[in-house]
Amino acid sequence: MPFTQAASPSRASASKLFSKRAFSPSQHPQGVRRWVPRCCAATLPQLGLLLLCAAWLLPGLVGHAPWKGGDGGHFVKLWLLTTGALSSDAAVPPLYYWVASATAWLTSPLLALHDGARLASGLFVALALFFVARTARALYGVEAGWAAALTLLGCMGLLVRGHELNAATAQFAAAAIMLYGIANLPRDARGWSSAGALGGGAVLMLLAGGTAEAVMFLVIAALLQGVLEDYRTPAARRALAWGIGGALLVGAAWVAFSAVQDRPWHTFSLQRWQGGDGLHPGYYLSILGWYAWPAWPLAAWAVYRGRRQWRTPGTVLPVVALAGLLGLYAFDAQPGEEQGLILLLPLALLGAAGLFTLRRGAANALLWFGLMLFGFLALLLWVYWSAHDLGTPARLAARLTRLGMTEVGTWRPWALALGLAVTLVWVLFLSRIERSPLRPMLVWTGSMTFVWVLLMALFLAPLDRRLSYVSVAAELTKRVPAVACIQSHQVRSEQRLLLIYHSGRQLVPADVGCDWLLVETRRREAEPHVADDWIKLWEGARPGDRSDRFHLYARH
Repeated sequence: MPFTQAASPSRASASKLFSKRAFSPSQHPQGVRRWVPRCCAATLPQLGLLLLCAAWLLPGLVGHAPWKGGDGGHFVKLWLLTTGALSSDAAVPPLYYWVASATAWLTSPLLALHDGARLASGLFVALALFFVARTARALYGVEAGWAAALTLLGCMGLLVRGHELNAATAQFAAAAIMLYGIANLPRDARGWSSAGALGGGAVLMLLAGGTAEAVMFLVIAALLQGVLEDYRTPAARRALAWGIGGALLVGAAWVAFSAVQDRPWHTFSLQRWQGGDGLHPGYYLSILGWYAWPAWPLAAWAVYRGRRQWRTPGTVLPVVALAGLLGLYAFDAQPGEEQGLILLLPLALLGAAGLFTLRRGAANALLWFGLMLFGFLALLLWVYWSAHDLGTPARLAARLTRLGMTEVGTWRPWALALGLAVTLVWVLFLSRIERSPLRPMLVWTGSMTFVWVLLMALFLAPLDRRLSYVSVAAELTKRVPAVACIQSHQVRSEQRLLLIYHSGRQLVPADVGCDWLLVETRRREAEPHVADDWIKLWEGARPGDRSDRFHLYARH
């Protein structure tokens, strides 16, 4: 019975995640007690897992400019909000940008605006990890908490989206809080914590722009009372009533406040459900194969194993939540990988249950697949480092140059030192892991974290030059006086604002008279004809970018 409390793994399994010599006081009492107090020795496995989560979360959040795509787009909105230049009719759910502004302000003595703001994504992902672990503990038992957190961290789709400025991470955290509130309803004797999590999560979801998702989770919580016996206790009904009532009350207050402030209704992101250019009902199903790997095979196995005990919260809640989200997102007119983060939560919960009932052959297959995949990727990164820093192999170095990697052939001793340190830590990490139900996912998530950290150690600076607009802004700074203004023609809004942010120069619409002109052209697009009184001074693009090209002119 993989979904019942009695079938959950014992507490002792957590102490066997790493080497007995390093962490198990019962097996080596003298060695541990000599150096570590007994109370601390029991917490060392938990500390190791917390360090793994921190190693996944922190690298990549700071140390680079806003990159082209979602990272730059969300930063532009934040920057406009902080400067008061954002139009009043812009659809910007406020929660993420409130938190990003706060983290940017708190870290302003140490970090640039974009780095400090990006910490908000790490904060929301950490909240989601905490509450998905609490939800798994409520559904499957104590040890399932770490299994759910590791399964969620191991999902391929979360890796990049969780390390960029991404407003969808606020909905991600709010959904995790609501799921915890629903899962804890049968276990909460007084009902206050469940009501607070359910209602508070719904309010956070509303502020994050997930109005439809908040309503869906509240409906699921109400429907579970008619499906599952566990949800029919007086405490569960009282908590559900308080949670839904509180969410509706605060939601109504927010709607009234928005109406008084003349804020548009589309701040609730309702425009996502208005059709747009057409619906894409199969989009999220089409990406889950890689996006939710390896959570979805574990989830499928858990559902299969629990098919005879399907009327339990551990089966019904995540399955209904996943089905409801997929049904809701079939009507999403603006689908994207960012929004798909919420789908990972129910899959991670089911994956945690499936992990503890996985057959030995399947567990070993997942473990060795993770080792071979990420070991190969790590080797590939070292080969690319050799080509970038040492110029060997020469053909690969030439290819990197064509792809826009600057400073190929430049020796970077700090990158080498960091890369070697990360590789050594990974080898030591693998050598300390013992057999346990968590071992396959621990190896997978730890190895994926290692490859991500290695990528940041070896190539963060080259990737920053390749993916940001700092190099283009540097050309403007070098050629255009600080007091001059630059007319822009065909320069898209996001690029124009990022160039203003990085260069400090004033880019204005083309109909404003200036002595400088910046023109942007797309791939295979002919350069527009300009008047004879303009002289071209520079032409270029981001390193390796073949889609967008900039042309700088000065007036005679």
